[in-house]
Amino acid sequence: MKQQLEALLEGRSERERVILIGGAVLAVVLIVWLAGIQPLLKAHAQAEARLEQRQQGYVWMQQAAAQIKAAGGSASSPALSGSPQQQITGAARQLDIKLSRIEPQNAGGYSVWIARSDYNNAVRFVDVLARAGLSIEAVNINLLDQPGTVSLRVVVGGAS
Repeated sequence: MKQQLEALLEGRSERERVILIGGAVLAVVLIVWLAGIQPLLKAHAQAEARLEQRQQGYVWMQQAAAQIKAAGGSASSPALSGSPQQQITGAARQLDIKLSRIEPQNAGGYSVWIARSDYNNAVRFVDVLARAGLSIEAVNINLLDQPGTVSLRVVVGGAS
């Protein structure tokens, strides 16, 4: 490698040697910047933005949970009746929630997916199902892009 560099510079004037070496150094620095440092800085900025968004969502959810606790069970909703599937759709209708999918499970249970909902309504939906006598086996709530907006998956057993 050293011999090749010497052969390249051998027949050149001093000015050409300085230009070639300076260009090579500049090219190496530019490649290191574009291939290594800049992508790391971009990923760091994106991670900070995601963290800020999730922190805002977390604060909002804490405030919403406090409001729900303060409200207690003051709002009375009509009793749900019928099969578990009818109770699930009735609860969604009461809270103006659009169900994405209801999938029957073994032993009379259901998996319920809601693609987009307000956090308060999602929590109320689970509460209404529990008060209707359906056993809640699992709840997955995921924060979406907009603070206060979530997706929800609930696994509901049969009436308890």
